Amino acid sequence: MSRYMRLIGWTLALFVLWMLFAQSADIQSLITGWLVAALVTYVNRDLLLSFANDLHINRGNLSAWLTYAGYLIIDVFKASVQVAELAFARRIALNPQFVAHESKLKEPMMRVFLANSITLTPGTISVEAPVQGEFIVHALMDGAAAGLRDWHIENLLVEIERRH
Repeated sequence: MSRYMRLIGWTLALFVLWMLFAQSADIQSLITGWLVAALVTYVNRDLLLSFANDLHINRGNLSAWLTYAGYLIIDVFKASVQVAELAFARRIALNPQFVAHESKLKEPMMRVFLANSITLTPGTISVEAPVQGEFIVHALMDGAAAGLRDWHIENLLVEIERRH
């Protein structure tokens, strides 16, 4: 994909994000959103172009990225329900712990995605995510700690990394 097509893609993605947060879809909001998206893309063009290469985004693995996003949303929702049940329980069954997790991911950007996925999932926080070696994760419950082993989210990221 050419450099200009990727810049147009980033502008379009930022514009869609703008419209998701906009209060209305009137002409002023549309024009402002497009101009802001274009300006942000122009100012950050070097970062955005290198970022796309690090993420291995292409037509061949776009479905894998969408699958990752869908599963992450589902996992965040399920973990939110578990944490809410824990918060409203009469007897709190907490077992806070630090867990060392050896990741299968090799590339730094993919490891960042895994660390952020862990942190976005309620009940777990990535404490340490080195470029190489084990992740250190804080988990509120035994189930959250055990869920890191062979987590399907990490397996999807490994598959995306392998396809590149």
